[in-house]
Amino acid sequence: MAHWSRELMKSAANITSISDLQAIIDVMPLPVFIKNTDHRIVLLNEAACEFFGHSREVMLGFSDFDLFPEEEVEVFHAADNRVFESGVLSENEEQVTDAKGRPRTVITRKRRVELDDAAYLVATITDVTAYREAEAHSHYLAFHDTLTGLPNRALLNERIDQALLRSGRTGERCALLYIDLDRFKEVNDTYGHQAGDALIQAFAERLTTIVRASDTVSRLGGDEFAVLLIDRGEDADVDLVCHRILEAGAEPFDIEGGRVFLSASVGVADAIDDLNSTEFQRRADVALYQAKREGRACYRRFTSVLDERIRHDRQIESDLRESLATESGLEVHYQPLFHTAGEKLAGMEALVRWRHPEFGLLQPEEFISIAEETGLIVPLGEWVLKQACTMMARWPDLVLAVNFSPVQMREDSLVDRILGILKQTGFEPSNLELELTESAVLDTDQIVREQLRRLRAEGIKIVLDDFGTGYSSLTHLQKLDVDKVKIDKSFVHDIVTNGESEAIVHAVTYLARVLGIPVTAEGVETKIQHDLLGIIGCSEMQGYFYSHPLSAEDTQRFLDDKSKWTRIA
Repeated sequence: MAHWSRELMKSAANITSISDLQAIIDVMPLPVFIKNTDHRIVLLNEAACEFFGHSREVMLGFSDFDLFPEEEVEVFHAADNRVFESGVLSENEEQVTDAKGRPRTVITRKRRVELDDAAYLVATITDVTAYREAEAHSHYLAFHDTLTGLPNRALLNERIDQALLRSGRTGERCALLYIDLDRFKEVNDTYGHQAGDALIQAFAERLTTIVRASDTVSRLGGDEFAVLLIDRGEDADVDLVCHRILEAGAEPFDIEGGRVFLSASVGVADAIDDLNSTEFQRRADVALYQAKREGRACYRRFTSVLDERIRHDRQIESDLRESLATESGLEVHYQPLFHTAGEKLAGMEALVRWRHPEFGLLQPEEFISIAEETGLIVPLGEWVLKQACTMMARWPDLVLAVNFSPVQMREDSLVDRILGILKQTGFEPSNLELELTESAVLDTDQIVREQLRRLRAEGIKIVLDDFGTGYSSLTHLQKLDVDKVKIDKSFVHDIVTNGESEAIVHAVTYLARVLGIPVTAEGVETKIQHDLLGIIGCSEMQGYFYSHPLSAEDTQRFLDDKSKWTRIA
């Protein structure tokens, strides 16, 4: 189309009469019209008639006032007059109203010609409305989330850059909030992705009602959102927004198939210290990570102390990954378990330790939670199990207790991998006890339930670890398929001085005895604790009163000396 327009402009310079011009424009596919210096149409082709919506006979003699709104005419006349005065080819993109009253985007090309000693203006119209609309739509998609219509990360980045520039220039305070919906995956798994999309849209609408129009609510992807708050003078103002976001996340969502209850976690970063965009967003992400670590359904602000803790955790993750890859630094220690009756050795519990090159010998509580969060608990757990089974296979009369994480229990191939390790090391399944927390044993996930069933069917014992941390545990005990219960050491520690702890141990032990389930007391440190637990009826005990955890070398020496298998209290 542009080619036709350019050819016409070239031809117009050689035309000597109106009749010559009419013959040329009649074959043009683009709308073409000729105006005189009074801005009235003297010639036009069929394409122009179709564009303006009138016949040739009607349009001849029309001025721009007959075709366009007055505010458009003023712009057109000014442009036409410049062409009449200069004689230079003019090309402009303009907004015009077509015959149906619709706004159109057009490119007009105009040239002055001298015909019969009079000046005329030859104009062509190229309609680029569809192209500009497609271009605008592509631009919109590049900067907006298709599901919610919210700004996406690209547009958020632009607005963060602008906010930080203003903050540096004027001191205007701004804050960035990272938001994550807790347990959103369960919605997709239970109700389907369509329901999940509906929930995301509903939460997006709630967020937009919480903040001002000058703020930016963005969807980063999945169930992750961000809110950029600008010109916020007080911390309390940001705190109020955070509280409202938590309330919006906790309010039930009505979706097809049911009512869903979720929560939101929020991380907050304040624009201070001449931040750049990358660091600003990293701080919000660090704060969100901490909010999720602290139980979710809360908000946390970025601090330098928090940042140092996160950096430490990430170093632990990286170094643990390296240790697993090279099988260096990790150790398995063993702590004896004794039968209360006769004080005879019942077995050994495998306890992982990590000899870190910088931080020294680390206890499980210093790295296990990080391993669980990052998924490293799976290879770590398998490594511990293999080492312990290899070690203890030499003593077939003893039980081996190994801690297992809820994360491990959700692995589809868990049972097959455990059985493979037992076969490889020659360890009897009936001598293996897997210690699981109450949350793992109570997990309603079908995969977990099936894993537990298969493990017990193979003769592997399931031990409920750290039991008694809540009164509700007593109601659960009679519903669980477990082979042993271990009372949490916190109750053992206080059993002599705290009547409530003693009552809990009494209740758990009595109910377990009625159900025919053995009870182990862990964390036994003194003779008075030992004697009281024996009177209450605990069938096994474990703790410093008997022995500290032993290295693999000390364990071998301990087990090789059969005289140590019986302890005289």
